[in-house]
Amino acid sequence: MGRTQRKRRNKNLLNFYSCNNEKDLILLNSWLKKHGVRYNKKLVLAVFTDTGRGVLTKKKVMAGEELMNLPLNLTINVTSLLMDVVFCRIFLENKIPCLLKYNFKVSFQSLMAFYLVYLKSQGNECKWYIYLESLPKVYTVPYFLPIEIKEHIDDEILSVITKQTNVIEHSFHIFDEILKNTLCDTVQNFKSYYSISHYEWAYFTVNTRCVYMDLTKVIDLQNINNSILSLINDNTKISLCPYLDMINHSPNARNETKLLINKEVGVMPVTKIDESIFSDVRFSIYTKNNFDPYTQVFICYGDSHNLKLITEYGFYLPSNDIDFVSFQFDKVNIFLNALGIKLSNDQLAFIINHGLDKELYIDLRGLSFNFYGLLMVIKYYYDKNVDISRLIYSAAICSDDRVLIEFIKPMVNDRLVNIQAALSKLSNFSKSFILENCTNLMCQYVKILEKFIKC
Repeated sequence: MGRTQRKRRNKNLLNFYSCNNEKDLILLNSWLKKHGVRYNKKLVLAVFTDTGRGVLTKKKVMAGEELMNLPLNLTINVTSLLMDVVFCRIFLENKIPCLLKYNFKVSFQSLMAFYLVYLKSQGNECKWYIYLESLPKVYTVPYFLPIEIKEHIDDEILSVITKQTNVIEHSFHIFDEILKNTLCDTVQNFKSYYSISHYEWAYFTVNTRCVYMDLTKVIDLQNINNSILSLINDNTKISLCPYLDMINHSPNARNETKLLINKEVGVMPVTKIDESIFSDVRFSIYTKNNFDPYTQVFICYGDSHNLKLITEYGFYLPSNDIDFVSFQFDKVNIFLNALGIKLSNDQLAFIINHGLDKELYIDLRGLSFNFYGLLMVIKYYYDKNVDISRLIYSAAICSDDRVLIEFIKPMVNDRLVNIQAALSKLSNFSKSFILENCTNLMCQYVKILEKFIKC
């Protein structure tokens, strides 16, 4: 029995090496303890062959155990920005009425990224210097692929990259104009440091490492017209949490976060936030899984398909059953026109009113409900013997109409051929982790489409 246990341990040891003794992590651990972070003593940082840097447990972790617990003032969240007087002066003391001009024009993620660049520009004088130095220097999202490779990756991946590019460039230029016109005379280093490359790094730091954090129980964010939050067009419920952001994702992990609030702390208006108060508010995360000794500890970022995982976080999960291949409605229309089929105004109105022009995809189970419903409208809308609404919603139970499946197969086959051709071209480029993620996803698309065609 003892020999078996040693073999298992040795097998696990081959999959990682401890990095707790690396200089930057020694500094980080000391910094975390100094500022009141408490994490499970069973846990250490390690580098794993399949996931890179992550968290290892030296002893068995049981469901219900707390993984870590840190004071709110050691997370970078909405209150961090609001309490940074100099940072706020960039906006409030400006040649242009930026709060009015850019009202509801940027996301909170973009503002957080701008704040990270501001912090980085301060070098080792910044409170967050040690934490910032521990962050990755580069990210493995397809956004950073060379243009010549982007030309061949799948349209679904490229569509996400395009949206990311538009958001980043739009917000970068807004902040650039604000920074150039600020009357605050203490941000000269920031002005010279601010660049698109530094902003891209900061944007994906927030994108890949933030966790959900709802602070509505401690801060009143209702009256924000005269604060920098008037720029925001979404919510502020994300935060960077040192150490917690090193725990990797698994779809099988289950966890729970809690905001631990001292009874004396009430809901405070934006104008009365004080950092010392937040030392009495702590953010905690508990696992709902068991983890064996010398295995990696995971949390779940949410049930996500690989398109989101590679474009937002920079990693790919093999055998992800929730992957799917999307088809745009306009592409379906082009296919119909090539067959000499033109949708009538009544058909188009029915399709749009029932949302059948969206969420058109094929997964390992077959056609999505909307895709199946769309094909029914195309084939049976003018059949007097058919109640089209009843027929569509019966598809939730039965969706094996061979006429519809055979009808759409040529379009599916065209998509399959295009992906295979793109994969062939991509095989000529030098391998990289980012490219491998993209090709893995495209191979998954091939698998899904081939299964559908053969069904």
